[in-house]
Amino acid sequence: MKAWEVQGRGIESLKLVERPKPEEIADNQILVNIKAASLNYRDLIMLNGGYGHLGGIPPFVPISDAAGIVVSIGKNVTKFKMGDEVISSFFRNWRTGSIKKETAASALGGKVDGVMQEFMVFDEDELVNAPQNWSLLESSTLPCAAVTAWRALITEGNLSDKSIVLTQGLGGVSIFSIQIAKSFGAKVISTTSSEERIAVAKEIGSDEAINYNRNPEWYKDVLSLSGYSGVDIVVEVGGAQTLDHSIRCSKQGAIIAIIGVLSGGVAELSIGRAISKSSRMIGITCGTTEELSNVSNQLARSGFKPIIDSKYTLNELPNALAYMREGKHVGKIVIEF
Repeated sequence: MKAWEVQGRGIESLKLVERPKPEEIADNQILVNIKAASLNYRDLIMLNGGYGHLGGIPPFVPISDAAGIVVSIGKNVTKFKMGDEVISSFFRNWRTGSIKKETAASALGGKVDGVMQEFMVFDEDELVNAPQNWSLLESSTLPCAAVTAWRALITEGNLSDKSIVLTQGLGGVSIFSIQIAKSFGAKVISTTSSEERIAVAKEIGSDEAINYNRNPEWYKDVLSLSGYSGVDIVVEVGGAQTLDHSIRCSKQGAIIAIIGVLSGGVAELSIGRAISKSSRMIGITCGTTEELSNVSNQLARSGFKPIIDSKYTLNELPNALAYMREGKHVGKIVIEF
C-alpha cells in the first residue's frame, strides 16, 4: 500500500513509499481503507520537529484526521459492519472522560503513525460513524478542529442559546466554533483580518464581525456588541497578542478556552483583571472519541457542513502542506485518496 513518510524535517523530507498492507486484526479491531484526510496546522509543526518529546521520530506517517470505509472486522466487533463509512479519532486512547498524562502521546501523526496510508487498523472504540449525507472528504475534517471547538463550547463552556461566543480568525477551529454555536442558537461575535473576511464570517454564521487590523482595541467593539455584558465563551486562538483583550471583553466568570498561539506563545496580562473577573482559563487539547461522535451528530442534524477550501490528491500532499503554510485558506484543506 502507498504511505507517506516523514524521513527528516520539513515538507521536503516527505517521501511516498510502499508499506505492507495490514493483514491480521484482533477480535476487537477493524481494518479501514482510508479514503480522505484533512490538514491541521499541527501537521506542519510535527513535520518541523515541534512538540518536543511528543513529536514523531522519523520515519513516521504524518497527518491526524481521516475518514474511510470498513473492509474487515474482528469477530467481536458489534458497532460496525463491512462497508460502513467511519471517522478516526484524533487520540487513540482517549475515548471519554478527562484527559490523562499518557493521552497526548497517543495522537495520530506524531509518536503514533498518522493517516497518510491507504489502510489502517483501529480498535472498535477509536472510530465513529460518518454522517450519512456527507462525503468522506467532509467527514475527514472533524477529528481535530471540530472536536476542539466542541470541547471548548460544550464540554467546558456549557453553551446554550443564551450564550454569547467570541471567535478569532477563520481557521478550522474558529469556523467550526461559529457553526456549533449557531446550531445551538447562540450569538457569535468574530474577529478577523479584513473586510473581505468579515463577509465570509457572516456568511458562515457570525452575527457580528470586527476587523482587528482596523480596530486594534477590538475588545471595546466586542463589549459594545455584547450590550456591555461581555461574552460568555472565548475561543482563544490568538495567543500572546489577544489573550488580554479576550479577558477584557469577557463577562464575569466567562470561559476562555486557550487553543492557539498564532501571535505568540508567551502572553503578558493583568492578573488582577483576571482575578476580578473570575476568568476561567482552560487549555484545550482536542477531545475524546465520544465528543467526535457528538459533534458529528450535531452538525449533521443542524444542516451545517464543513467549509472546504481546497482539495488535493494523495500524491499532492507536499503541495497541500505548502499551501497551508501560506495561510491564505479559509476552511479545510483536504486530501482525496
